[in-house]
Amino acid sequence: MSSSTLRPRFFGTVRGEAIKVSRQLSFWLMIVAGLVVIGVITLAVTSAQSIQDQLKTDPTSWAYGASDVFGTVFQVGSAIFLLIVGSRLIAMEYSSGTIRILYARGTGRLQLLLAKLLLLALVAVAALIAYVLVVGVVVSLLITSWTGSLDVVQHIASGFWTDMERWALVQGISMGIAILLAAAAAGLGRGLAFAIAASLAFYPADNFSVLLEALAARATKHDDPWLDFSQYQLGANLNILLNLLEPGHNARPAFATPLQPVDLTHALVVIGAFALVFAVIAVGRTVRPDVLE
Repeated sequence: MSSSTLRPRFFGTVRGEAIKVSRQLSFWLMIVAGLVVIGVITLAVTSAQSIQDQLKTDPTSWAYGASDVFGTVFQVGSAIFLLIVGSRLIAMEYSSGTIRILYARGTGRLQLLLAKLLLLALVAVAALIAYVLVVGVVVSLLITSWTGSLDVVQHIASGFWTDMERWALVQGISMGIAILLAAAAAGLGRGLAFAIAASLAFYPADNFSVLLEALAARATKHDDPWLDFSQYQLGANLNILLNLLEPGHNARPAFATPLQPVDLTHALVVIGAFALVFAVIAVGRTVRPDVLE
């Protein structure tokens, strides 16, 4: 039997990575934590009489308000979830030394990385679908308990549902960036602790630096170059992307946005550039012949 016959198949590798993720306690704990957060938000909503009144008088505004709250929760939660799961899945091989065993058994370097990335992408899509379904059920139960039926949903403007499609697109982009960031951090540090710490610290540091730039611009009384830096930061452009896609609905982003106006093309180019850099780092560190850890 030839060595090529013994080489692990790609989808077999993906299945093996799925088993690894399913056996991570942190994976299931984060899912439980997400359900708890949804429950807390639901309790907070049910205790606000003004929210119930808004549903009856202005269903469209109520729907946008609910989507802003639940959407922000998913944006933050999915990023943390994928950064931790992705960092663990990729970096654990280096920390435990199993990366050399996998390579010795014939698993290609890029094959292994792509299998992990594909699995993370599938997990991300499943998380998005599951979240939408769970929140949809919760919101439907709330509407029914407040109005006695779901008839009020028919009065929500059709543009809202189009904006929900744009929201899903933005979440897909955000989750893809989170996966690539985790892969880059894991490849760069080749250690579990570094990968998790670096990937989780990136977005807070990126958003906080925008505040520092605003303060620096105010202190020096110069708009340039301090205010221009934020135009080329990943977090700021991701945070403003949904508003750029939804011209009729400009909710205030929960996190930092560019200090100077940017358009949709600019934001997509900046996000794409960061995605390319993360991908190059992840692939470049994977194909390097030295595995010494």
